[in-house]
Amino acid sequence: MVLAHCIANAYQEGEIASMDAGSSVTALREWIYYDMNESIIAEIQMVDSYLSRNYLNPSAEIQIRDIKFDFLKCLDLYHSKELDTLAKRVIEHPQETFRSTVRNYYRDLNRKK
Repeated sequence: MVLAHCIANAYQEGEIASMDAGSSVTALREWIYYDMNESIIAEIQMVDSYLSRNYLNPSAEIQIRDIKFDFLKCLDLYHSKELDTLAKRVIEHPQETFRSTVRNYYRDLNRKK
C-alpha cells in the first residue's frame, strides 16, 4: 500500500499512473487489516521523506536533465526498516486479508450446518 501511495505521489503529473496507483491504494485498504488511523500520518511522512531525497547518477543526468529517480525512491521506501517497523505495529493480522476472513467465515458457517 505504501508503495502504491508513494508512486501516486511521485507521478501526480502523470495522470494515468497516479490514478492507477491511487486506485490501488484504495483497493488495498479494503483488503488488509491494519489501523489506518494510526498509520496514515506516518505513511505520509515516510513518503514525503523518501521522495524529497536527492538521488544522483551523473551518467543518467547527461542523457536526461533533472531526472529525480522517484520510482527508485519508492522502492527504497518499500524495502526500508522504517516501513517494516510501521507495518509490524499497525497490521493486525499480517497473514490474512479481509477477503480470506470472509471466505473462512462462510466456509465455517457451512460446516456447522
